[in-house]
Amino acid sequence: MTVLISGIGLATAQGNAADIVRASEPHSPADLPWTPNKWNVSRICYPSLEIDSSLAGLKRWQELVKHAFAELGALSRNTPLLVASCNGDASRSWETAFETTTLLNGTPWSNEHLPVFSSSCASGIHALYAAKQLLTSGAVDEVLVLAADVLSQSNHENFESLRVLAEQPGSPWQSASQGFILGEAAVVLKLVRAETDDRHTLFQGPELASDLVDRDGLSSVLEALSFHTPSLILGQGTGPFQNDTAELSAFSAYVNKSVPLATPLSNFGHTLGASGLLAVALGVLSKERGSAISSLTGPAVEALDGRPLLNSAGKVGDVLLTCRALNGACAASVVGSKVPSERQRRKGHWRKSIMPGPLMNQTLKRLASEALEHRPSKPPDVFILRMEKPLSPRPSAIIGDRLLPSAVLEITPGFASQLVARCWGFSGPALCLVGDVDRDAYGLRNALHESGLQVFQVNMRGSGDNRAIEWNV
Repeated sequence: MTVLISGIGLATAQGNAADIVRASEPHSPADLPWTPNKWNVSRICYPSLEIDSSLAGLKRWQELVKHAFAELGALSRNTPLLVASCNGDASRSWETAFETTTLLNGTPWSNEHLPVFSSSCASGIHALYAAKQLLTSGAVDEVLVLAADVLSQSNHENFESLRVLAEQPGSPWQSASQGFILGEAAVVLKLVRAETDDRHTLFQGPELASDLVDRDGLSSVLEALSFHTPSLILGQGTGPFQNDTAELSAFSAYVNKSVPLATPLSNFGHTLGASGLLAVALGVLSKERGSAISSLTGPAVEALDGRPLLNSAGKVGDVLLTCRALNGACAASVVGSKVPSERQRRKGHWRKSIMPGPLMNQTLKRLASEALEHRPSKPPDVFILRMEKPLSPRPSAIIGDRLLPSAVLEITPGFASQLVARCWGFSGPALCLVGDVDRDAYGLRNALHESGLQVFQVNMRGSGDNRAIEWNV
């Protein structure tokens, strides 16, 4: 039995999947759809084509998703849908930004209470991992994975606070890299379970890990897939220089230095929670076409370590895709026509605990203080943290109308799951789902058990700072 990617729907700065395959030249970035502040470094972005610039927040999210779904044709509410997003609709009260009962209005899943996978730019890949488990366990025969994030002024200002945005698009993996330009995207992948691989694209993984020290998470997932021989790597290249150096170092340890490197950021911008799934989609399009799509090419000839960068639409075979989120969640997968037999992953073991620095959020303080007390004797295969609503910043974390950088990180849902992973010294998959903690949509936890995986789950109930924390539920 194999898992195949049988359909792709996209809404991006370079159009839909059909637009991207046909294009000979990528579209340039545009001005921000709002008036930038005088202290903004970045004043441009990559808005999705065909989306009205006046739309914002929930309406923009819904329109983006509508365009992505349209490319897949008729859809049925009976098909399981896994949803992922870094920021949800990014417009209303932060605690209600991930409610699928409104996010999915206008789709077959209107009014459905679905959990949202949210772990920074690893969000979409985490949902893909869950979809793969549902299929391989036999729980379902097909599943849709949706990842979407929209441009928003509040999110833009948060990244300005973190000082990771660039003034202009630059060549990735260069010593002068400042950071990235923001973009937006909705990506839908249709996955099916099949006995043969003669019609659609197979994929291996995704392998998931959590960074503990020296950015070891990316090395871990690359090692797990090192028996593949890719013809192209789709990495991140977000900058700044230190991030790029660590990423290149991990590549050089596991992938031949002659394999070219590219990133969707060059012409799509950083699409946040959709970025990992976008890389998978672009890898599939390149693989099925047999040559790299033009929107993956850039002007630079090589990375700062000498690895060639993709600057022409050359021949493409198997594609290695990687992701490392700002919170330390890492992932890698491979798309291609032939998948070698999977090697047995090394059994996990506890690593050295990494206790956090000062935390502002009271719930996170309690989570960190209780973590070691509830650590199991042996590492689970998968750690899941479920929260009813995302955490909100304390008033003291807001200076004027800006969030402190530490608060920006703390309120991102996946920060909580990575916090437990670091306190435990856990280097495996750490998932975070936002929504009804009592509803196991599509039987994911049972599917993980059916796949032979040991699961440890923590529930965070309630809202505000008064959250009930339930360990090993």
